Amino acid sequence: MPYPRYLREKVLRPLGMHATTLEAADIPARRLAHGYRRRDGEWLEEKQLPDGAFGPMGGMLTSVGDLGRWVGFMLDAWPARDGPDAGPLRRSSRREMQQVARYSGASAVRDTSGRVILSAGGYGYGLGVRQTCLFRTSVSHSGGLPGFGSLMRWLPEHGVGIVAMGNLTYTPWGGVFEQALEMLAKTGGLTARMPRPAAVLLERREEVSRLVARWDDALADRVAAMNLYLDEPKERRRAAIDRLRTAAGGQCRNEGPFVVENALRGRWRMRCATGDLRVSITLAPTEPAKVQFLDVRPMAREESLDAAPVCR
Repeated sequence: MPYPRYLREKVLRPLGMHATTLEAADIPARRLAHGYRRRDGEWLEEKQLPDGAFGPMGGMLTSVGDLGRWVGFMLDAWPARDGPDAGPLRRSSRREMQQVARYSGASAVRDTSGRVILSAGGYGYGLGVRQTCLFRTSVSHSGGLPGFGSLMRWLPEHGVGIVAMGNLTYTPWGGVFEQALEMLAKTGGLTARMPRPAAVLLERREEVSRLVARWDDALADRVAAMNLYLDEPKERRRAAIDRLRTAAGGQCRNEGPFVVENALRGRWRMRCATGDLRVSITLAPTEPAKVQFLDVRPMAREESLDAAPVCR
């Protein structure tokens, strides 16, 4: 099957990207954007490049709406979950595409306001993946041909993306996107997606809370993964938790949200008579899933359970 046909039938149509094509001749003249180059103070129109040997690499014509659909398809890979997975590419494969396969290094750049912007990341499968002080993960890909320049960037943890296309050779969108995302973050309108806890994680949370409130050897043995007592003997764990509970005044109970990091990891607050405790667990990916990591420590009443920023 020719590549353009395969692309149209197996990828574009299933995603509803009906305006996207590899052939400029398929676009009505009134809808076709013309590309330009700026030279010596003049705008010079560039020829439309035909589809050819480099078609799979670039040269695709699309609309803002269709490009937005593509970004939405990438964002829909999160959070990891069960249920229908229609494709045309599985969610797990899309998430894999958006993970760093080749590290490209870190940078510290001073912006126009004098601030130092830290960034680190690399290349996934056709996609750039970066981490900054503002966003834990930012995924993007740019495009450029004589007469045109484009960029798409999205935040998997927030479910938000931006697309832009320009009809100037290699239109520089990077700085504009940085400003747009920073402005969006300042509005408070960016809300991180909450990972979905597995049912067993909710069950283990309740069991561990009972252990912290009142230790029981049989319950501890039932929920402990094989490594838990190897990492720290049961007697030492029990003694440490007893000390923390006593120092907090006893009568400990769960209060506030359960902050879930992934399907098998989370943390929560236990409010005691005179102080609070922060409890964190991670389950082993076994059947049944048991507690492979347990951490209990004091926390201030005004302290947040939110994760610390990536950098300052």
